[in-house]
Amino acid sequence: MSDFYNERQVKKTKKNHRCFGCRGKIPTGSNCFYIAGVYEGNFGAEYLCIKCKDFLVKNPEFARDGYGEGDIRDAMLEDEEWRKQREKML
Repeated sequence: MSDFYNERQVKKTKKNHRCFGCRGKIPTGSNCFYIAGVYEGNFGAEYLCIKCKDFLVKNPEFARDGYGEGDIRDAMLEDEEWRKQREKML
């Protein structure tokens, strides 16, 4: 469990950022989320694009287990592959 957690939506970024979840570019003027927190004494801050944030909202168990840089992108790709395979079976 984290010692501190703060999340806020950024309406318009003032500069380019890199999404922690998918490593994609978040261009200037974009909506995104800024997340900051302290876990086991270590401070961390990251930006998440809207697509990655939506994935976390739809898959709360993924966020509960924790994730590293680029892990959300990998999970989204696996989920898409699973959906394609399931569609072929039906």
